[in-house]
Amino acid sequence: MRSQRIREDTMKIGVVGNSVKIRDETVVGRFLRFLQTEGYEAVLFEKAEDIGGVDALVVLGGDGAILHAATEAARKNIKLIGINYGNLGFLTEYEKEETERVKELLSELREGSCPILRRTMLELEVNGQKHYGLNEVVLQRDYSAADTQIVKLNVKINGEDADTVVGDGLLLCTPTGSTAYSLSAGGALLTPQVPAFMLTPICAFSLNVRPLIFPDTDIVSMSVSKGKVMLLIDGKQVSPIMEGMEVTVRKAPFTADFPRRGDSCFYRKIRTKLNQ
Repeated sequence: MRSQRIREDTMKIGVVGNSVKIRDETVVGRFLRFLQTEGYEAVLFEKAEDIGGVDALVVLGGDGAILHAATEAARKNIKLIGINYGNLGFLTEYEKEETERVKELLSELREGSCPILRRTMLELEVNGQKHYGLNEVVLQRDYSAADTQIVKLNVKINGEDADTVVGDGLLLCTPTGSTAYSLSAGGALLTPQVPAFMLTPICAFSLNVRPLIFPDTDIVSMSVSKGKVMLLIDGKQVSPIMEGMEVTVRKAPFTADFPRRGDSCFYRKIRTKLNQ
C-alpha cells in the first residue's frame, strides 16, 4: 500500500533516541538539526507516552526502542521509521551509517509515493484492562515464585477448545513477532503481510504440541489450570495470572505503519540479520 500525500505545510517529524544504545549525546541533536536543514519541523520525544502531533516518527535505536514506541505511534496513525543504533535491527529501515539517507524516504512519504507496510498489532484484555503490542503476548512460568513448577494452560479459539499446553508457557505472536521470541521457541517464520497469528508452546512437555497458525480474525482465550504464570506483552510484564484467570487476545483496531525504502526485502533481512 502507498502512502497518502502529506499536506503542503511543513511536515512534522518526531524523533526518539535510545540513550542506552546511543552513548554519544550529540547524535540526537545532530539528527534534529539535519531534519531542520532538510525543511522539516523536528520534535524530540523523551518518553513514548508523549508521542503525538507529528506525521512520522524516526526511532534512533534498535528493535526494542521501536517496540516501545509502536503502540503510541500506531494509535495516533503516525508512521514509524527505524534507524539501527542497536544490535539486530530487524524492524529498522536503515543502519546508523545510512542515517542521512532517511531524507529520501521522508521525501517519498511527503509526496505520497512511499510503500507502507502495515503491521498487525495485538490487543490483550485481562482484568478489564486492555494492552497493546506488536510482537507477542506471553504466558510463562513465573520463575520468581518460590515454588515454581511447570504450568498447564488451556486455549480456546472462537470459544472452541483448541489446545492444552503443559510446560514452561505459551506465546501468541503476530507475523512481526514470528522473527523474535517465537522463532527461538521453535515457531515458524511468517512474512509480515500474512493475515495470521501463531501459537507457539514454550518447552512443552509433550511431543504432540506444535506451533499452530490461524487467521488473525480469530479471538483467542487462554487460561491457567495449574501453576503460577506471568503475563507479558512485547517483553513487558503485565500482571501475574492465577489459576482460573483468563486472558483474551484479538487483532487490534489499528496497525503499526512502516514506510519502506524501495530496495527493502524481508527475505534478505532473514538471510543477513538472522544468521549473525
